[in-house]
Order: sequence, then structure tokens, then C-alpha cells
Amino acid sequence: MTALPPVGAADALYIVDLSGYVFRAYHAIAPLSSPSGEPSHATYGTITMLNRMIDERDPKLMAVAMDSKGPSFRKGIDDAYKANRPPPPEDLSVQMQRVRSLVELLGIQVWQQDGFEADDLIATAVRRALSEGLRVVIVSADKDLMQLVGGSVVMWDTMRNKVYGPAEVAEKFGVGPDKMHDLLALTGDSSDNVKGIPSVGPKTAAKLLEQFGSIEGIYEGIDQLKGKLRENLEAHRAAADLARTLVALRDDLEIVFDKTALDFQPHVNVKGLEEAYTEL
Repeated sequence: MTALPPVGAADALYIVDLSGYVFRAYHAIAPLSSPSGEPSHATYGTITMLNRMIDERDPKLMAVAMDSKGPSFRKGIDDAYKANRPPPPEDLSVQMQRVRSLVELLGIQVWQQDGFEADDLIATAVRRALSEGLRVVIVSADKDLMQLVGGSVVMWDTMRNKVYGPAEVAEKFGVGPDKMHDLLALTGDSSDNVKGIPSVGPKTAAKLLEQFGSIEGIYEGIDQLKGKLRENLEAHRAAADLARTLVALRDDLEIVFDKTALDFQPHVNVKGLEEAYTEL
């Protein structure tokens, strides 16, 4: 069973998918409001999770990543990308910004860039961290990030208290992290409006990748397949290629990455936090 780094490990960087956690808290917790009438349930849930994690794990290096406020660059590749999603509710947007301000008062580095999603910033940070010999804990439940797991990188879903290493990813999806990119391309993602191959779910995708190794290998060996599966693969090759592009994570972004910025504890604004918490 994969474990988290030891409590207080000096070489472990915790990266929180902050947008994902605010969204989960928004839908998981009954609406609450501050004394001034500001919506606060997602704020309360997210900050409670962060403070609990800090208390329990004593991270020495920490950062959070947030989605761009505007469209992702993927929208320029495929206009249908996330076109099925309505605009975020106003009370969610307000709390997203409130959470960011509280995280900054906690002294935690915030990564957010126009045109990019939190996943891309996390992928970039993982690459940088590994190049500096750090271990990484990705705090998220997003399956797209499981393609980053391996070696010194684990993923931690705090709400389920589940830690994912390569073995746990393989147990859940039938393939290791190195094949998650292709599995996600084959299956698509209805929540992001990424089509993939019709009638190919995770189990079928895992079997194909186990047999052929990759999407390229599947099409090179397509004569070994029969029936409707082969028909769908042949008819939707372009969809698979497009999905593969859309689910790929960018890891070449410019981010603030140095241990002084990531060592958040000396930067905590205690007075600012006390004032902000009284407003909630």
C-alpha cells in the first residue's frame, strides 16, 4: 500500500488542486453565509480541509494551483471542449476568489495563469520538483492527474483518505500511470465534452492497452480486432487523436518555483487571517 511521505518531511512538496477542492466543497456542503451575507460554504469547506492537512501532515513545502479565470488553450484546439458546462454560479466565483485570498494569507504559493488549467500548472510543478530531487504529493481526486503518479510522486484524495501510487492507479483503472494518457483519450471524458471512441469504456480501453501498449499500437494491430470494436476504432481515429491532444498535460509553463516561496510557514499573515476569519 502506497503511503504518504513522513509527517514534516523536508523534501516533500504538497501541491493542492485548489479549484477542484473549492468545486467539490461547493457541491458537498449545504449553503452557508457570513454575517454580511457573503456565501461561505465552499470557502469554509476548503479552508477547513487545508488547515486540517497542515495540522496533520506538517508540510514544509506547499503550493496550490487554480484554473484560469478565462477559457483554456484547449478551447482553441477544439471549440467543443467543456462547451457542455454552464457558466459558474456567481456564488461559486465569489468563493473561489475568497479562498484564494485566504490561501495567500496562509503564506501559500498560488499558481494561476491565463489560458491554462490547474492540471497544467501541477504537471509543470511536478517536473520542476523532480528535477530538484523533491518528492511530490498531489492533493486531488482528478483522474487526469493520475498520469503524473510514479516514483517520487503520489496522489492523495483527502476526502476519501486514499493515496495513489502506481499500484493503486493500476488497481483502479487496469493500467499504470504511464498508460493513463492513452486510456483517457480512448474513453473520452463527458464532463469535459471530450468524445473519445464510442462504446469504449475503461475496461475495454485497459484491455486494448494491455494487448497493444498504446493508441499507436492499437491502430498498427487493428487487423487483430473484429466486429463493432474495430469499426468504432477505425471510424473514430480522428476523435481519439483529438482526445489525446486535449487530455495531455502541459508541463512547460513559467511558474514561481523556489524553496523560499514554497516554504509557506514563515509567510503566514496571522493578523490578516484573524480579521478574515471573523468576516466568515
